[in-house]
Amino acid sequence: MGLLDTLQQVINSATAPSAQQIDAVTREAPKDQLGHGVAEAFRSKETPPFAEMVGSLFEKATPEQRTAMLNAIVEKLGPGALAGVAGGALAGHEGAATPAIPLDKASQISTRDVRDVVSAAETGEPGIMDRMGQFYAEHPELVKTLGAGALMIALAKIKSNLGR
Repeated sequence: MGLLDTLQQVINSATAPSAQQIDAVTREAPKDQLGHGVAEAFRSKETPPFAEMVGSLFEKATPEQRTAMLNAIVEKLGPGALAGVAGGALAGHEGAATPAIPLDKASQISTRDVRDVVSAAETGEPGIMDRMGQFYAEHPELVKTLGAGALMIALAKIKSNLGR
């Protein structure tokens, strides 16, 4: 069964996709399309707020993925953007020219802090949803943790883009 067939089967069933179906899509879909679909799920009014979704995904990630996720979130922020966020724990890591957040520091960040950081990033950096969509495309095992509604939106968007 091809990618478009799998996507059509999932969409037609109107139930949460199986782990096998998600694996097939994340394995076969072009990474840019997977990332775009996830970003659209982040933008959707039918899913929880973006910061809440990323916080939930952060909870389910490995320590290494959490560190990479935080670095992806802060890499485009301007200096001082996180001074009053998350107790200032990530201040000084804003922007690509600053030191990356190390694993031990990322391990000390709570889910609530991540939500605050994401909210700050959402305000200060308009491309954050697209960047996080691409992050998840590079970590397809995390795509499974999006939740049924967000997955359906992401998969429908992928099918729409590929079916053109």
